[in-house]
Amino acid sequence: MVLTVTLNPAVDRTVYVEELKTGELNRVKAVKTDPGGKGINVSKALHSYDVEQKATGILAGMNGRYLLSLLESYSFPKEFLMVSGETRVNTKILDMKTGLVTEINEQGPKVAENDIEDFLKLMKENLKKCELLVLSGSLPEGVRPDFYARCIEMASEMKVPSVLDADGEPFRLGLKAMPYAIKPNLCEFERITGRTFSGIREIRDEIRKMHKAGIDLILVSLGKEGSVLSWRNKTFHALPLPVQARSTVGSGDSMVAALAYCILKDITADRTARITSAAGSLTAALNGTEMSEWNNIKDVYMNVQIEEI
Repeated sequence: MVLTVTLNPAVDRTVYVEELKTGELNRVKAVKTDPGGKGINVSKALHSYDVEQKATGILAGMNGRYLLSLLESYSFPKEFLMVSGETRVNTKILDMKTGLVTEINEQGPKVAENDIEDFLKLMKENLKKCELLVLSGSLPEGVRPDFYARCIEMASEMKVPSVLDADGEPFRLGLKAMPYAIKPNLCEFERITGRTFSGIREIRDEIRKMHKAGIDLILVSLGKEGSVLSWRNKTFHALPLPVQARSTVGSGDSMVAALAYCILKDITADRTARITSAAGSLTAALNGTEMSEWNNIKDVYMNVQIEEI
């Protein structure tokens, strides 16, 4: 079973406008509302794979209950801790003329220390039946930045590997706990390494240093430049599929879901590079925070061009 953790979920509201004009009246062409948050997006994507999973996290208030109702259309198990406050609403304004997305993300609830301890107990109970732990996204106010590190250490003690997709201090501290796999984008990778990369091979060389430190699998997403995956002494640069991008929101989460699938199924590094790239590309071609599905990915992933570097 894959266990996903979303500590700061959101109701994702995507608003479509013909052309965004700042400081002026903008008339909405369409609105799409989805259950969101990075771990929840991973669960939504995994829903189409033949993978047993469970979604966990923290929800609050009316927005939290509404988010749970949005998740009812997905058949995977869910177990969220309800706390005081209000789950955030994230608004994404999509300019239909340029394709650019403007994001306005709320803060979310302030989580008390006793709530975190209650959640860790919930997570530990679920780890007993878990083969892989996926930790994704930002942390709500009140949660110490070492939260992901604590989760990784707990999972390691129970012989469960972890996948970490985060940013900033939570990511830096999480790395010290040695997750099995990480999936930063280029900006996150540059922040965590303190470097600016000018080419694919510089990224590869930095990845090799992380392998020596003890991280087994590293996937760095590069937007239009594709992605770099390194695993089992093999490093590949994968190009994205040629699709008409509608919304890049959720592409990284779709890649994490594909990565989790490949880890569980013990898929080779070259195929994993192709599958994760295809998952991200197909998600970018969808509206809102829709996730690409395995039935579509499996038909096209061999079309992804890869190069061993």
